[in-house]
Amino acid sequence: MPSFDVRFMKTVCDDTGHEHHACQAAFTVEAPSLTEAVRQAETDFCRQKRVHDWTIFADAVEFRAPPALERAWSS
Repeated sequence: MPSFDVRFMKTVCDDTGHEHHACQAAFTVEAPSLTEAVRQAETDFCRQKRVHDWTIFADAVEFRAPPALERAWSS
């Protein structure tokens, strides 16, 4: 089963007003598809933070597929 790296990111401003992307949590998830991997990571994130909505702590989800899948998608 493929393994996906999923990160939850938040855009924050520093004291000079410049925006930066801060990783709020990162998970490596084994799942049959990217959709299922993100769904599982969202569930894990909410459980870890004890919230029902991951967008309370993060603005975006970033993911990286296994290299073999990335090559297949780009062909």
